[in-house]
Amino acid sequence: MVNAVAVQGEEVWFGTYAGGATLYDRQKKTFKAFTTKGEPPAPSDDGDSIKWKNLLPYNHVSVILPDADRIWFGTYFYGFGGGGISYYQPQRKPPWRPFNTNNGVAKKIVSMAADGDKLWVGSEKGLSLLDKKTEQWKSFYSAEKGLSGNFVNALLDQPDALWAGTNGGIGRFNKAQKAWRHYSEREGLGGMEIKALAQVGQKVWAGTSVGALLEYNPGADRWKKIDATDPLKNGGVYALLATRERVFVCRDNGVSVCDLLAGQWESITPADGLLSGMVFGAAEDKNGIWFATDRGASRLALTQP
Repeated sequence: MVNAVAVQGEEVWFGTYAGGATLYDRQKKTFKAFTTKGEPPAPSDDGDSIKWKNLLPYNHVSVILPDADRIWFGTYFYGFGGGGISYYQPQRKPPWRPFNTNNGVAKKIVSMAADGDKLWVGSEKGLSLLDKKTEQWKSFYSAEKGLSGNFVNALLDQPDALWAGTNGGIGRFNKAQKAWRHYSEREGLGGMEIKALAQVGQKVWAGTSVGALLEYNPGADRWKKIDATDPLKNGGVYALLATRERVFVCRDNGVSVCDLLAGQWESITPADGLLSGMVFGAAEDKNGIWFATDRGASRLALTQP
C-alpha cells in the first residue's frame, strides 16, 4: 500500500503502509528501502529501533514533501513513543533527522507544506509550525485557536496566506495578521470534510471526502461547486495534482482528469492499466505522472521517455 509519492529530479520516493519509505532512482533503475528494521544506521543508535535518532520515526509514511535541499517525511503512528516528522538530506552525516512530536500534537501526520524557512505540519490534533533554521517548534493551532477543525487533511501555501482543509471545512490563515478566516455555507462551502487542496491557475481547488470538487474565486471571496462530468465524479477525493493544463483528481474509484483548456473530463481506471482504483496521491516527473495506490504505484507516460 503506497500512501504517498513524491518526485525530486530523477528520484521518486514512495511512502508505504508499514514498509517505510522507498527511493527509486530512475536513472540508475535502483530501489532502496528505508525502515526502522534491520541494523542501526549510525553508531549512536542502539536498543529499540523506534528510538533510533537517525532514521524514519515510524514505518507508516503518510506524507512526503520535497524541499530545496532535503525531503520531508510525515509518519502516522498508532501507538506510543513513535511517529512525527523527519527529513532526509544526503549531504548530512547521518542523513536522517527526526523531530519530537511537539508534545504529542505532531504525531499522526496527514499533511505538510513548506513556507520558506518554515514548515507547516498538519496532524489529527491540529497544525504545528516548525522553524527550519532553529529546528524548533514555534506555534500550534487547533479548533480552539482558529482552525476550522483539528484533523488537518490538506495544506496549501501561498505568499500571503496558508489554506488548511480539515474535517470541519476550510480555513485561510492571513500571515501578516496571524488570523484565521473561516468559510461556511454562506461563502458557498457546506460542512464537508476537505481532503485535498491545489493551486489551479489563479484559483484554489478543494476536494471532499464525498467526492465534491470546489473552486475558490478570490475576487468574490467565495467557493462554488465544480461540475465534473466524468463517471467517477462521486468517488471520494484523496488528492489533487494540477499540472500541464490538467488537474488530476485522485479518488477512491480511480482518477478524474480535467483538461483545463478544453473544459473536458475523462477518467483513468484499472481498465486503463491503473493498478487499483484506490488512489491516494500523485506526483509529476519530467514526462509522466506517478500514482500511489493501495496495491502499489502506477505511472502514466505523457511523452516518450
